[in-house]
Amino acid sequence: MLTNTTLRARLMVKDDLESMLSWRNHPEVKRFMLTQHEITPEEHRAWFEESSKDQSKALLVIEEHGIPIGTVHFTGVKENGTAEWSFHSAPHSPKGTGYKICTSALQFAFRNLSVNKVSSRVLAFNTASLKLHHRLGFKDEGILREHQLFGNAHIDIYCLGILMGEWLEQQAAQQE
Repeated sequence: MLTNTTLRARLMVKDDLESMLSWRNHPEVKRFMLTQHEITPEEHRAWFEESSKDQSKALLVIEEHGIPIGTVHFTGVKENGTAEWSFHSAPHSPKGTGYKICTSALQFAFRNLSVNKVSSRVLAFNTASLKLHHRLGFKDEGILREHQLFGNAHIDIYCLGILMGEWLEQQAAQQE
């Protein structure tokens, strides 16, 4: 668990599933996800049960003042290695919520998961996410050209990553 004065990253529990499913199926969230169908409660529950047992995954809820504001999923977690993440904020969150979620999650990953690198794949049309990753200090690592069929078109996937050392340097610079 990671906390600061207002933000807390904690592991997802069964009691979170209903609200997390409503967020995930919300049109403003779903439009940026590879899985485009309406996820059923049974499908969501099965995903949670399976993912919760998998040591290479960490499912987080980020809270502000005790209220959930977003969720972050780390997959492929390898101690002293890498993890890939995905995240989304609660629908209708105020501007800046994504940054709060991501900074809390990166602190959690580097301190609690002991990874050296967090990587991400972003759909090419999700320019807000690309900007956010760059603001967080992620570096461009490549483009998977026309990699994903999305609707009726093949779209590019942008690959980004941030190393623990880069994150720590950036955090130290912000403290000055």
